[in-house]
Amino acid sequence: MGYTITPERKFSPNADYRKYIIMNKSNHSYAINNQIVSVFPNDCWKHRRCFIIGGGPSLKGFDFSRLKGELTIGINKAFESFPDATINYAMDSDFYNKMKKGVYDRTPDEKLWDKWLSFKGTRVFLTPMEIKEFGKEVHLVRRNIELMFTRELNDGIYGGCNSGFGAIMLAATLGAAQIYLLGYDMKTTDTQSHWHGGYPNRDLVDFNKKLTKYKREIQNVLPQLRMLGVEVTNLSTDSELKCLNTDTLENVLKESICPVIKM
Repeated sequence: MGYTITPERKFSPNADYRKYIIMNKSNHSYAINNQIVSVFPNDCWKHRRCFIIGGGPSLKGFDFSRLKGELTIGINKAFESFPDATINYAMDSDFYNKMKKGVYDRTPDEKLWDKWLSFKGTRVFLTPMEIKEFGKEVHLVRRNIELMFTRELNDGIYGGCNSGFGAIMLAATLGAAQIYLLGYDMKTTDTQSHWHGGYPNRDLVDFNKKLTKYKREIQNVLPQLRMLGVEVTNLSTDSELKCLNTDTLENVLKESICPVIKM
């Protein structure tokens, strides 16, 4: 499809060269996989609102039927309990590999991979920094290695250092004017990192340190989003993400919405 892979040379300390190699591989991966632009046209969520489902423990037991008819993005393992999301977004290709190998299976008879394949929405991954071919069920959004924002979906998104940040950027690039965050707790409980059971052997102390970085990344991009008319609101009632306006899901759902456009 017009992409050429340049043979890797010996290690260079030059940061620009490293970025060149990364993006060379990433662009090739984008070319050999299905692409999100084949499913979603530019600005298809224009003037719409979107709900993003994070992983915070506050969503344990949440009734996802409350979001019926809304534009929604579930993050990582959200599809396991929320098979009706518009999009399920992830950025870690190793997550895909482990899921396919059964690493996250609860029992031999309850395979996460089967739930992945039966997911009703669009499965989206950020294009990896290595050369990788996903299954045909996956659609990639192009990776930008530095922070930028565009309404042209084929120009891609800056995914940041975690899927929660990337999902916000994806919703904004699709045209959403109002983005509501659920499960963006930015903290763990004493025993749990995620509402869906988390990940095996996760070090909660180390993960909380990562959450500090995740909070800072979201905070830093907010002024740029607001300048472009994108408002992000936190619906998590007990969250450490203090940089956002807050509201409740009950209040937001009282507001009327436009009909969802079928793709």
